[in-house]
Amino acid sequence: MGFPPVMLLMCLVVGLSTCRAEGEDNQIRVTETTEEEQENHLTERVAEDTETPDQDLQTVTVEASNSGSPEKGCEPNIYMVLKELGALQERQKATVSALEETNRKLEASEKKIDVLNSSLTEMRRTYQGHQVAFSAALPKDGTIGPVNVLYPLVYKHVLSNIGGHYSPVTGYFTAPVRGIYYFSFYSFCWAGDGTSGGSLYRNENQVVSWYGYTKTAPVSGSNSAILLLQAGDMVNVRLWDGRKISDNVNKYSTFSGFLLSPM
Repeated sequence: MGFPPVMLLMCLVVGLSTCRAEGEDNQIRVTETTEEEQENHLTERVAEDTETPDQDLQTVTVEASNSGSPEKGCEPNIYMVLKELGALQERQKATVSALEETNRKLEASEKKIDVLNSSLTEMRRTYQGHQVAFSAALPKDGTIGPVNVLYPLVYKHVLSNIGGHYSPVTGYFTAPVRGIYYFSFYSFCWAGDGTSGGSLYRNENQVVSWYGYTKTAPVSGSNSAILLLQAGDMVNVRLWDGRKISDNVNKYSTFSGFLLSPM
């Protein structure tokens, strides 16, 4: 049996209303679902935002930890550098001490050098003030003696007389200062003149001598001595009793002396 048109229309209206209602419900559900999703999304965002500072803090902490690791890694190097600096300071102190010791030694050496220079200057001044030397020969072209006394020889031919302390008149040398002196003498005697001999005297004391004897050939003799004299001491050469000494223009017989060092 078929439905009448009015009933069919009513069914359509009711069905349309039902579909519209269901569509609105679905739309509300979708809206509610959307709103719930948005709320959930917002909640998750807030949670994420809430967690983000912790994460950032953790990140900073991690970065700080990571950044702290190089410092810890550098700490041994710093300690080594400080240790090396300490060693360098110790070596520097040792070097400074060595230099100071060297300076002290140099100063001591300089003082010694100054003392030596002063001594040398004083000695130079002394020698310059007491330059003493002489040399003289017998003036006779012939023979002296024999004589019956101890005869002082006078060497009148002066070769040098530095300081003027030898007398060509008396034949004596007079010491000007206390010191060490060197003296030497040489003698000559012609053949057939017999024997020759004499001595070097300090004041009245015989020091050294010479002696020669010949009948067929000339004879010569010599001697020398180093003496410590006091100022005023006198030195000369004396011919022995009964002896002879000869000379000529060649000046064989001489008497010489000089100051070695003042005392």
